[in-house]
Amino acid sequence: MNTNKIATIPNYWIIPGTSIEKDFVLRRLEGHFKLGFSQTNPDYLIHKAFCLYRKTNRIRNASTKTKSEVRGGGRKPWAQKGRGKARAGSIRSPLWKGGGVTFGPKPIAYNPKLNNREYDRAFRVLLHEKQKRILAISLFEGLTSSKLDISKSTYPGKTKYAKQVFSEIFETNNIDSQNVLNNQLITIVVSPQEYKILKGTLFLQSIKNLKNINLIVDNKLSINDVIRSSWLLMTAHSSHNLTLKDLSWKKVKK
Repeated sequence: MNTNKIATIPNYWIIPGTSIEKDFVLRRLEGHFKLGFSQTNPDYLIHKAFCLYRKTNRIRNASTKTKSEVRGGGRKPWAQKGRGKARAGSIRSPLWKGGGVTFGPKPIAYNPKLNNREYDRAFRVLLHEKQKRILAISLFEGLTSSKLDISKSTYPGKTKYAKQVFSEIFETNNIDSQNVLNNQLITIVVSPQEYKILKGTLFLQSIKNLKNINLIVDNKLSINDVIRSSWLLMTAHSSHNLTLKDLSWKKVKK
């Protein structure tokens, strides 16, 4: 059997968005911000939503046992009177060694309250304020000629070629790509359908070595991801999903 047969492998990676896609993303960000909301001092909502995100991810597992939870101690150690000792009802009293703990820590579930419309407004304002840091991208389909062993493909399965892809995107938008790739956090936002296309591609494997680049599906994008990211690379489809009329479905839940 001939194992040197050449196979044609479809590959997808990202490229700078066209002028039409850039205009579409900007219009969506501008339009969804004006859906019947006041623009006066909305920053406190962003802070409130961010605190919600942090508290819902807070875990307190410290736990101690009370007198009733410690094993043993069901029998009275000695009679109430007649021995000249202090009275005692259980060997698991907090006063005894090996007894229960008084007012010790217990696991706590933090469930802070935030109205759906408040979270909706905070997410809209944050996307609007990040508008100058959002770049439009699109998926590009190419065909890579490779042997049956896909792991030996040269493009775009290597990290250095993935860096060239991001450099092209930033240089097209007149941004210093070297500074961005070395020092700033980049988040790629795609729709669920686009993620299915990218899943398993060589490009997705190549960006795993780049620690400052994350790829997130739009329905899993949190307010913390938007705040921490220096740049958001967004497809037109994902921008449409993120700027729908009702964003209450993105509220963080425990």
